[in-house]
Amino acid sequence: MTGRSLSSLGDTDLSRWRRWRTAAALATVVDVLAFALLHSTDLGLERAHAGAFVTAMLVATVLLGRTAMPCPRSMLLLIVALAYPLHAGVLSLLASHFGPLAASVPAALAAALTLLLGLSAFADNARGQDFSVAAPLAIAYLLVLRLIYLGQLELAPQEAYYWNYAQHLDIGYLDHPPLVAWLIAMSLALGQGEFFVRLPAVLAWAVMLAFVAAFAHDLAGRGTALRSALLAATLPFFFGIGVLMTPDAPLAAAWAAALFWLHRALLGGRQTAWLGAGVAIGIGMLSKYSMVLVPAATLAFMIVDAPSRRLLLSPWAWGGALIALLVFAPVIVWNIQHDWASFAFQGARRLGERTPQFSLHVFLGSVVLLLTPLGVLALWRLPRPPGGMTSPCLQAVPAADAAALARRRRLFVLVFTLVPLLVFAAASIRAETKFHWTGPIWLAVLPTLAATMSRPGLGEGTLDRLLARSWVPLLHVLILVYAYGLFYYPVWGLAGVRAHHHYLQMGWRDLRRQVQEIEEQVLQETGRRPAIVGLDKHNTADEMAFYDPRGDGARDTASRHLFYDEKALMYEQWFQRAAFAGQDLIVVAPARDELDDPRIAAAATRLGPIQSLTAHKNGIAVGTYHARVVYGYRPPTPAPRQ
Repeated sequence: MTGRSLSSLGDTDLSRWRRWRTAAALATVVDVLAFALLHSTDLGLERAHAGAFVTAMLVATVLLGRTAMPCPRSMLLLIVALAYPLHAGVLSLLASHFGPLAASVPAALAAALTLLLGLSAFADNARGQDFSVAAPLAIAYLLVLRLIYLGQLELAPQEAYYWNYAQHLDIGYLDHPPLVAWLIAMSLALGQGEFFVRLPAVLAWAVMLAFVAAFAHDLAGRGTALRSALLAATLPFFFGIGVLMTPDAPLAAAWAAALFWLHRALLGGRQTAWLGAGVAIGIGMLSKYSMVLVPAATLAFMIVDAPSRRLLLSPWAWGGALIALLVFAPVIVWNIQHDWASFAFQGARRLGERTPQFSLHVFLGSVVLLLTPLGVLALWRLPRPPGGMTSPCLQAVPAADAAALARRRRLFVLVFTLVPLLVFAAASIRAETKFHWTGPIWLAVLPTLAATMSRPGLGEGTLDRLLARSWVPLLHVLILVYAYGLFYYPVWGLAGVRAHHHYLQMGWRDLRRQVQEIEEQVLQETGRRPAIVGLDKHNTADEMAFYDPRGDGARDTASRHLFYDEKALMYEQWFQRAAFAGQDLIVVAPARDELDDPRIAAAATRLGPIQSLTAHKNGIAVGTYHARVVYGYRPPTPAPRQ
């Protein structure tokens, strides 16, 4: 993960560079020829690509020899390990469109390019930790990996739910603000499928990285900016928001932008930065209501930081607040039209309707998960003096004020971390908490964590040395886990193992195909096309709607509220019971006994038999659902609201 600056790659010894190019070129040729040979023997696509890749890498290693090898063998193994899922992803992506033999060519080129760039980055066994090559290359690798695999992975139910948002466009929704729906809808104008549903998440991830780097550059200089961007690309929460399309993706991008503009407004004295902060906060509020913690932290900082108190009367600050309110206005309008339903759902009603639940231990565990144990250890440096961290945008400040400025920068990071963190910590004492809720909060501490990645960093103590030695191996492990666990394995399996997670990779497409067969049978029997009902809160309905082969699943796929007086989120508003009166329904449930519920029988003129449907993914059975036809649906009378 170490290396020199990108511009220095061209200065590498010319003979070495030629030898690397020769090795990469020959590896490409060997890869393609070996794949053609192995594929012709009916080994199967997986074995053929694995055999071809290994053969090509062995040839490249022999050609490089000792004299042209710019890095230790362990680093070469890392580069090869990173090239393999890229090779496999390109092959699986293109094979279905152009055939395996044609797809093997770009797959081989992708692996060879990874090898070539990896050798260049580790040239001459460079051991300096400026990350000026490694950080951009690692970020680029993770970006390319996303673009290759995102369209090959089934949507998670939560993603399919937000896709359903986009099929019912509005200026507000019960459980979230509307930006996630708007972004998906705009992306779907370019094309259909999983890739275009997730494309806004990738773009939001890129925007977040840009603002993290800019914020860290202002706070602590170029080196820390590169390392901060690398952490934002690889730490679990920040990596995840660029893979799954949820409201957390635009929220994280807006949160990072708000930190950048607020730092410039509060510490840099740039009045127009308040306008940028207002736009960022407004966009964040359109993503998720937790963005309100950023203006709360801003107010807290202006109170505790004496030089900032005068800004409480600044027309620029109030102008930024007005811009944020205007951007957020559609959600306010929707809530006025719907009896403040969304605000109540996320606020007092949600807390009041649930039994108190102590989850502080879950909250603390989520911090360790999101930051990793090493990141938690690095937080020890948060309240300490920032050492050599410098702020280029504030270098014009007289030397006499440098110490005070350093204290204010440290206070900024502390306030914008602790204020929102304490809110979630307090809530976890009596309410359920989810592991990802605190994710954006850690954006403020990334420059501090980044400063501990190299020596002298923030000090020369034992912990400082441990942190500087440990970050690079940890990032190597994280990237490998993402490449193989989240991308390669769901598509290819691993060493013959193909078990799939029941939530993320359930075989939804195959399950919906089987439901479609039942749908066609009912149509042939009755002359009426039945609607589909998922008998849980929303997961089953989400997936049945998205993977409807006819492409109109969002129009006639409902949830459990048709039979039960139980929450079904936006499905309760999209589909009223009366609209389905007299219609035939195919009810789909994960448990067989759910379809024997007397409430279903009471709502049916006639019931069909229960059918078991085994979903398959890549030829492997991954789960069993059950379906039953309800003929002549009779809407039950809803129970009175408490």
